Amino acid sequence: MHNVIKFQAPFERLKEYSSSPSSALYKAIIMQALTDATNISERPRDKLIEKEARDWIYGNDDFFQAVCYFGELEPTFVIKITQEAVRLNRQKHNSVMKNMSVKTQKHEKNYLKLANN
Repeated sequence: MHNVIKFQAPFERLKEYSSSPSSALYKAIIMQALTDATNISERPRDKLIEKEARDWIYGNDDFFQAVCYFGELEPTFVIKITQEAVRLNRQKHNSVMKNMSVKTQKHEKNYLKLANN
């Protein structure tokens, strides 16, 4: 899936240090929400999932806090990491799109030159 960030650290390492299977489960729930929140796809279903994940994390409600607690994570840390991950993924996506646009324009110019000859 190219529409979300692939997390290596710190969250991937968190799974290795779980004190219990249930803690690992709650960390996996947080990881999935964080991954969903970093979506850059424009497909309606993906946008809906992205919005739901962001609303859940940024809403910082009692259920979110409980999942963090049982996953041995600080809710404010998860919120902060999510904000940064979203920012970085958007920045990366915008850079890739800009490069694709430049390459497309270059190919279009070359095609027009060939077509006019």
